[in-house]
Amino acid sequence: MNKQAQRTETILNILKTRQQLTTTEAMELLDVSESTVRRLFGELEQEQKVIRRYGGIQLANKTPGEYSFDRLIESRQDEKEAIASLGVNCIQDSDILFFDSGTTLYYLCQALAPKLESEEIRDLTVFTNSLANLQILSPVCRVILIGGEYRPKRMDFAGYASNKFIGHFNFTKCFIGADGICLEEGLMATDSDTALMAELAISRSEQTIVMTDAGKLGKRSFLSYASLDKADRIITGRDADPEFLETLRQKGINVCTAQAVGK
Repeated sequence: MNKQAQRTETILNILKTRQQLTTTEAMELLDVSESTVRRLFGELEQEQKVIRRYGGIQLANKTPGEYSFDRLIESRQDEKEAIASLGVNCIQDSDILFFDSGTTLYYLCQALAPKLESEEIRDLTVFTNSLANLQILSPVCRVILIGGEYRPKRMDFAGYASNKFIGHFNFTKCFIGADGICLEEGLMATDSDTALMAELAISRSEQTIVMTDAGKLGKRSFLSYASLDKADRIITGRDADPEFLETLRQKGINVCTAQAVGK
């Protein structure tokens, strides 16, 4: 086995256990220059074995369309709850809102429900394509479920009918997640139906608030649905890369980081 193959095998073995690896870590691990690491990362990305992200790489998902709401709802739960606690502060009386079906939005709905029940926030109308969001909010506010083709693993609806429906309405704010946020390609999603719905919701909204955990920053996903300038605010976790956040702020984006409860 030549040196190149050995380096590739070493990187992939590390990624199988850690999922992510920074450029600096790879330089130290392989005892090579930054240019060598970047070249190696580029070759691995071309082979679709890794995904380049800000400052490093992560293991590529061999089935990008595979998604499980039940599995992801427990991932980074503390961080998502903290992000939701900031997101709910963006909501005002009489807002007409769009909520997508991501797991971070599920925690936003959980944070919002008691405020509606206590009438701290009043007279909301929520549009959502998520059955989970519907179940949480329908007892405490007006919820309009966006129909379409049902996706069991996502517990939501999407497709042509969903998009036609959204096109008839205007929202004061839309709250959306992202499977990746890349400086060059903007906001990204793992599948075309999710991407198109997010793109339409943004176009129908006065404000766009993106809520995503720190692991999505600098990460490329399947396809881009909006440039960064479409986001009025990005709310993420406290462990987000400071340099990446500063770059976002320099682009004029309002960026907030959430402190996990009990941390």
